[in-house]
Amino acid sequence: MEDGSSPSFSEKQTLDACAYCFDVLINSFDAKHKIPQPDLPKSDFPLFVTWKIYNNRKQYWNLRGCIGTFQKQPLLSGLKDYALTSAFKDTRFDPMSQDEVTSLAVNTSFLTNFEDAKDCFDWEIGTHGITIRFQNLKGKSFSATYLPEVCPEQGWTKEECLESLVRKSGFRGRINSSLWNTIKLTRYQSVKAKMTYKEYLENRKDSK
Repeated sequence: MEDGSSPSFSEKQTLDACAYCFDVLINSFDAKHKIPQPDLPKSDFPLFVTWKIYNNRKQYWNLRGCIGTFQKQPLLSGLKDYALTSAFKDTRFDPMSQDEVTSLAVNTSFLTNFEDAKDCFDWEIGTHGITIRFQNLKGKSFSATYLPEVCPEQGWTKEECLESLVRKSGFRGRINSSLWNTIKLTRYQSVKAKMTYKEYLENRKDSK
């Protein structure tokens, strides 16, 4: 699978996309909250929306929800759907509550440049996200993905990242060179943006 297209986003558009996710989330709690329509590229892209919440005691951003799709989406409807899905339907977490909003940050990732790798190590840390697919000896299929920022955030080597991804896929067998040779890896890149709630308020103030 190859997709050589690269999205053209201005910095303002990427930040407006983040602010839009906040507007959608706040509107889900308060229907009177208006949602300005951002001027985003008209092309469709695979995308992910990630919510993080600040832990004051540990002074650290904890994951609060992350869901997306590799199917191309119209940006406005895709951002709206996955901003809400990641907030309320990520089964790793309880649904988000309104009192958490002021402690949140949102990350948006628009995925592009999908390429089939030569082998499972044919990618660059910090540049590529990766999706792996493989089967066990009984023919059961496994797959999982990590966005480009995951590996550097965790401080992993390529092998450590792959080992974690294999476990994320649900595979519980031995991880060795034989397994590496069976993995089909797709690498991709992303256009990323991040916005805290405080930055969201400043963005909306500036746009008035």
